[in-house]
Amino acid sequence: MADKVIIPKISDELTDHYLSKKGYEVITIDNPGQKDILNLAPDAAAVMMVSKKISNDIYRQMPNLKILARRGVGYDNIDVDFAAKQGVWVTNTPGANAHSVAEMALMNMLQLRRQFRLVDKLTRDDQWAGAYQLLGQDLTAATIGIVGYGHVGQELARLLTALGVKVIIYDRKQKSSPYGKFVSWQKMFETADIISLHLAAVPETRHIVGDREFQWMKPESAMINLARGQIIDEQSLIWALQNKQIAGAALDVFQQEPIDKTNPLLKMDNVIVTLHIGANTQQANQKMAMIAAKMIDTVLRGAAPKYAVNNPII
Repeated sequence: MADKVIIPKISDELTDHYLSKKGYEVITIDNPGQKDILNLAPDAAAVMMVSKKISNDIYRQMPNLKILARRGVGYDNIDVDFAAKQGVWVTNTPGANAHSVAEMALMNMLQLRRQFRLVDKLTRDDQWAGAYQLLGQDLTAATIGIVGYGHVGQELARLLTALGVKVIIYDRKQKSSPYGKFVSWQKMFETADIISLHLAAVPETRHIVGDREFQWMKPESAMINLARGQIIDEQSLIWALQNKQIAGAALDVFQQEPIDKTNPLLKMDNVIVTLHIGANTQQANQKMAMIAAKMIDTVLRGAAPKYAVNNPII
């Protein structure tokens, strides 16, 4: 009898039904959440996850479960150590979405430098004269700071360097790079005109950017966060924007998601907001879905997956 596998419908389509062709019984749903999974197939052997949180009580309700394959990089929605104790692999797809996220960061930088959000609003409000008077700044006149030099940070640095932009980099582990200069934490915030955050969500990075960092930043500088909402102390960010401590921000992630409709960030003309779509391109999703599908196939064939983020007790 074939193992049951639950995966997002779009992932099944983007992989040309890879797992079905491998002989598995594939059950599709838009974005598998815990309630959906248990209703559809509590006897499933594998689940491809997108973004919904999985609680630790799911394992006793899914006795056949062998792998939770994250279609993405971050895995903070799964307690990976607890999963390992239940004999369940957790995998991710490192690097698969790096170019797409880096492209979005680059787009945000251009939008911030040209005051795109406000220009767009004034144009729609038939205030052409006001929009025309908003002089932008060339990106090549800026110093761009990249915090976190993993797959996304490295790809972003490569793209910026190709455009002739000066890049500075902070990472806890300094690496040699032809695309920028490594600087200290404080120097990063004091120097950069735009800071782009690309850190993993771990206990050590929770609210790592707060009052102190915003006070270091220049009044004309801006912040981009395409990583995780909890990296920034959101109340400190709101204060910094309201009090012109910094000039603007572009945010794809928030402390609470979906973002509360009363959040002051939604009302600010100097803030670009999107709904956690940094990797939302066809190309990135196809890569992520295929890697996740291959991790599922590997585990269900009895082998150890290449991109495991835990080490199950089996």
